[in-house]
Amino acid sequence: MSYIIAIIILSGINIIAAVGVAILTGYTGLFSIGHAGFMALGGYASAILVKEFNVPFPLALFAGGTFAGLCSFIIGYPAFRSRLRGDYFAIATLGFSEAIRLLLNNTKTLGQIKLGGAFGYMNIPNHSNVFVVLITTVLAIYFAHMFVTSQYGKNCIAIGQDEVAAEMMGVNLLKTKMMALFISAFYAGVAGGLLGFYFAYLSPSFFSLTKSSDLLAAVVFGGIQSLIGPVITAVVLIAVPELLRSLAEWRLILYGFLFVIVMIFRPQGLLGYVEMNMDMVRTFWQKIRGRRTGA
Repeated sequence: MSYIIAIIILSGINIIAAVGVAILTGYTGLFSIGHAGFMALGGYASAILVKEFNVPFPLALFAGGTFAGLCSFIIGYPAFRSRLRGDYFAIATLGFSEAIRLLLNNTKTLGQIKLGGAFGYMNIPNHSNVFVVLITTVLAIYFAHMFVTSQYGKNCIAIGQDEVAAEMMGVNLLKTKMMALFISAFYAGVAGGLLGFYFAYLSPSFFSLTKSSDLLAAVVFGGIQSLIGPVITAVVLIAVPELLRSLAEWRLILYGFLFVIVMIFRPQGLLGYVEMNMDMVRTFWQKIRGRRTGA
């Protein structure tokens, strides 16, 4: 039972981070392969606030996400001012993420705070139980849905579809991209905080390129301009490696192969452009009732 609960908790954390990537990549069209860096920033910040300064857990978790969001300006503002997009922006996020990981890997102390360097930040209070993670996941999905269906979300979609046309229609490209990146980084920071409060320690090795690839894979496989797709895929990408631990070393090779297959046969992803709403749930429930009645 504890093993199933562990998978549920890790799946919830993965969903939160994947939803953040979906806002940036799936809706705004900005590919990121460096969200593990934002997870690290939010995770370490929230853990330090709770352990060293006795800040209440919910407030520290929010502050950690906000810190990650603010740090996104470091890479986002110069990148968007210079009109970086596509592969160039993805490489910039990768460099930022690796810089954060290497910095944490080589920082043993920060003033009086012992970060531990490569050994990790130890003795973090264990606050991430299954109820906390599930409630946070539901709230994260709800607010993400509210954002993507708002006017700001429509501006993000317009940029993802055609950046030049969006600008001609009056969309402020810099402001909209910065907002999408901030929200995306905030979600990643909250996910990193929950991860640290679950394992009771944080290590820079948690936030490698593999983690960023997992999040990007969840969005690409799940579907562009969809929240339900990445949510489902984020769970699968946690559960399947647990069931196939012997193939863990082949994960990136398998992802590369699946990326090619998806791009060729279904470039919009498995549930691309399928929006999450109550009509979809109602239709699904009616189909189930219809099958039972027919039986």
